[in-house]
Amino acid sequence: MPHPEWAVKFRRPGTELRCIKGRYCLYECTSVYDKEKKRAVKKTGKYLGSITEHGGFKESRKRILERELEQVRQQSASAAPPAAPVPAVGQVKELGVSRFVTGQLGWYVDRLKVYFPVDWQRIVALAYCRLCSQSPMKRMSSDYGDSYLSVVHGTTGLSANRLSGFYHELGGRRPQILAFLNEFGLDGDNVIFDGTDILSASQGMDLPKMSKVKSGGFGTAINIMFGYSVGAGMANYYRLLPGNIKDIKAFKLCAQEYAHKSLTMIVDKGFQSEANIEFLDSIEGAGYVMALKRNTSGLDYSPFASRDNKGAMGHFTYNGRVLWYSKQQAYGHEVCLYLDERRRVEEETDYLNKADDPDNDHYSMESYQEHVLHFGTIALLNGTGKDPKELYYAYKSRGEIEQAIDVFKNTLEADTSSMQSPQTLEAWMFINMVALHWYYELRQRLIDTDLIKKFSPADMIGMLRHLRTVYVDGAWRTAELTKKEGDAIAALGVDIT
Repeated sequence: MPHPEWAVKFRRPGTELRCIKGRYCLYECTSVYDKEKKRAVKKTGKYLGSITEHGGFKESRKRILERELEQVRQQSASAAPPAAPVPAVGQVKELGVSRFVTGQLGWYVDRLKVYFPVDWQRIVALAYCRLCSQSPMKRMSSDYGDSYLSVVHGTTGLSANRLSGFYHELGGRRPQILAFLNEFGLDGDNVIFDGTDILSASQGMDLPKMSKVKSGGFGTAINIMFGYSVGAGMANYYRLLPGNIKDIKAFKLCAQEYAHKSLTMIVDKGFQSEANIEFLDSIEGAGYVMALKRNTSGLDYSPFASRDNKGAMGHFTYNGRVLWYSKQQAYGHEVCLYLDERRRVEEETDYLNKADDPDNDHYSMESYQEHVLHFGTIALLNGTGKDPKELYYAYKSRGEIEQAIDVFKNTLEADTSSMQSPQTLEAWMFINMVALHWYYELRQRLIDTDLIKKFSPADMIGMLRHLRTVYVDGAWRTAELTKKEGDAIAALGVDIT
């Protein structure tokens, strides 16, 4: 049956018109020589759009996004980018954070240019918005337009439609993302692995699953495994996991994907399993510290049974607290068992208060007798050769990744995602990682300048945003600041002139 004239008129050379369930669709079409058939055969290509009698040809949304993305790339790669519009007299822009990015974070931007030579400007814009305003995709363009960075780099490609296609394309480049993050790892470093979850209501992918979430209760969640470089002082690895896949199952593949091998992995008791221990033993050049559950078979708590701790092998001080320790064996490895006397009293008091509560059926004096020797203790499997004090100090660095996860979820407000595909979620996660890096770089500079005693990183971001620039007399000029703000920003190294 021939196609109607109103549909045929949109067919042009290099295209093919098809009727699929009464709907007319236009596809790319080429002719390719077939060596076996010894003749040219038709090859159908990409879907271009649909045709209706009254509406005519409607280009597919995917093709529109692909074309716009290519236009943005060509503009970014051009040696002579389009001239920025002349600003209006009296126009005001945020200057402080913009100056921090171009100045103190210039080295970081240079690394982005190496791994993302075409897209680095857009990544910088998106990370800026997440750090300053925790902007959703639909607000990126307007929030970035308030910054002086937008004057320097422009705002091309930041509309919600263009970002949708860009997120999808960027998220498909995980090897490139991992290679960039790997730049922030150090050989011989201590690396902490830990997981968390974020909520998601997406119906378009398989990652969100109903499961018990870390905040309590149940929800549709996605799990994230983080790797944190203690030496670099920042998270430099992540992996997205279905909400019903817990940390212990995912650890092996995550550790394999983490590029550096000459390191010490620090993991909590949630990763404890014979399979994980065997895997860690098999990694050449890598050591590990693993916390063990208190009820692990074979652990002997009798060295700390008496008040004088006669069974202990020694003690040391950590953060003003005395730690006693002994050594024993588990899983064929040396295990260091520690007792914190102050912590023992705290746990014992808490347990007895619950046992004395008539409405609490889970605690009793009988169960107290079973657990009393466990109070205040922690057992660390020693896969490093470190002495007990060094081993304990290495494990306690775990607090750093817990703090990083807290910043990620609460300060950056990345505890919930509305991304609808694995690719866009991957890109969203990477942009938040860049913003997290910037937060920690700011934090380190506050520590180095001793400003951390007066200002938190969030305080300083707010203060930097108060530094504005105004367009007058044909130039951008720095607006007024209070002396307190000016002194603090200048001490941070940001140019306020």
